[in-house]
Amino acid sequence: MVFTLLQTTSRFSGQLFKQTSDPKSSLLFVGIILLLFVVLVIGNSISQKKGNSGNRRKYNKRAFRKDAQNLGLTKKQTLLLEDFIKTYHVSKPFALLSNTSILNNTLGKAVRDADHLQGSNLQKENRKLQIYRIKQRIERVAGKFGRITSTRDFNLNDKITFELESGYRYNSVITANLKEFFCAQIPADKHGDEIRWKKGTKIKIYLWGTGGAEFSFISKTLGYNSIKGYSSILLSHSQKINHAHQRKFRRKILNRPCYFFPIKIIESGSGRKITKEAVILKNQGHLGTIMDVSAGGCSIGSNSPLRRGELLKIEFETTRGSSVVAFGKVINMRLTGRRKGIMHIMFTKASGKNLNRINAYVYDFA
Repeated sequence: MVFTLLQTTSRFSGQLFKQTSDPKSSLLFVGIILLLFVVLVIGNSISQKKGNSGNRRKYNKRAFRKDAQNLGLTKKQTLLLEDFIKTYHVSKPFALLSNTSILNNTLGKAVRDADHLQGSNLQKENRKLQIYRIKQRIERVAGKFGRITSTRDFNLNDKITFELESGYRYNSVITANLKEFFCAQIPADKHGDEIRWKKGTKIKIYLWGTGGAEFSFISKTLGYNSIKGYSSILLSHSQKINHAHQRKFRRKILNRPCYFFPIKIIESGSGRKITKEAVILKNQGHLGTIMDVSAGGCSIGSNSPLRRGELLKIEFETTRGSSVVAFGKVINMRLTGRRKGIMHIMFTKASGKNLNRINAYVYDFA
């Protein structure tokens, strides 16, 4: 540390201390100067150590593997992360073990580069699947500590979802959060038309926290205004945030058409020779709407919903040209009209390629 001496034009110029007749005063003065110097040096040293420890933790392979194991990552997934540290020159390796932008950027590069590696298409898809599973596991662990207790805790651009009485959900984002109320962008239907409610209408709103944790609350419309160029709805604050459950996989609103076909289990033979065969009833296909989707399942709205426990084949697109085929089971069905209903489906079978297309849409690392 360098200290600049103040320049003076006093008559003591050229002398560090004035020669006095009292040596005790001189010693006391020197002692005070030395004490101040020591305090400044120690304080500067402590602040530098704190800054370095907070910004970067020294990489140690053994410690990294232990932390990864504590998170529940498999040995294969840990080795993948170690490979990414070298390949992408990750400056803060331990940031890969928490739900950070460094993790997202690194995994995004790895997913995109997987297509250019040597190996079969199956090997490439399996590698992508492992990458997404790393994200899912870390995100889920992080979600256990990301509880939300009040709408006053919302931040700008936080994503929320409005649910209509029909059961259909529409995405929105927080545009302002003030003491008296908060604001969100007015949701739009599939035709692009704004969905508006009367003042005083109670609305159910969902928020997915870190790791797929689902929160819901009831708010009341207070009016409409333009916030930073966005047509926004003004909503009342709520202190009653319900934590429904934490999903194993993150979900994302889709609202795209789909086709689904019932599957019938046909038994043949008798006794110990009974065999079962799953037959897709292709002549009984129905049109529906995929409302939201995850790597574990989806919700489908339809005029011809299947009953709880029934099996089905589903065909849909996450984006135009990105078709997905999956098989599932209806774990719940809720009627929204005389014939209309919403099926909540758990996927029972899907190829790695199809799961990766779903994951690519949900996580959108690009």
